[in-house]
Amino acid sequence: MIPHLLYSEKDYVLIGEITKVHGLHGELKLYPYSGQPENIRRYPRLALLGPNGTDPEFFPLTAIRVQGGTAIIRLEGIVDRRQAESCVGLAVLVAREDLPPLDGDEFYWREIEGRTVVCTDGRSLGTVTELFSNGAQDIMVVSDGEEERLIPIVGDIVVAIREDAIIIDPPPGLLEINRSSVE
Repeated sequence: MIPHLLYSEKDYVLIGEITKVHGLHGELKLYPYSGQPENIRRYPRLALLGPNGTDPEFFPLTAIRVQGGTAIIRLEGIVDRRQAESCVGLAVLVAREDLPPLDGDEFYWREIEGRTVVCTDGRSLGTVTELFSNGAQDIMVVSDGEEERLIPIVGDIVVAIREDAIIIDPPPGLLEINRSSVE
């Protein structure tokens, strides 16, 4: 169980969890929820949070390498397998103050979940319920409660990301070919 309610979302961002120990010298396998393990390099420190903890414990990030869809990390102070095993199953957080600044056309996924998606013709498609990456681009899942649509987050389609809505200009056929009924 990831302890979503035991930390302040105002101060921290949940980025993944420790899934395994790697080797004998305290390395940890981190599964990033974003699907982009290379982004872990941007953070100077990570916070670990157990299922019963209330205060995340910070550890400076001393080494990282990407292995498939995970990151193998080394945290300062975790130097052997026994210490590393005690971290398996812990949530991994980043302090908001440690998030790198974004360029004008960039955003964090958490910032657009729940926003309404509207076409340039004024038609509302629903809200963003999920985001994922297919390797080539980020995809938002937009649901109106009855249907879900997959919308690529690319410059030719996403016209604007505003506080109140995401404005899209879908090419002909996009909305019809990738919708499914919500079960």
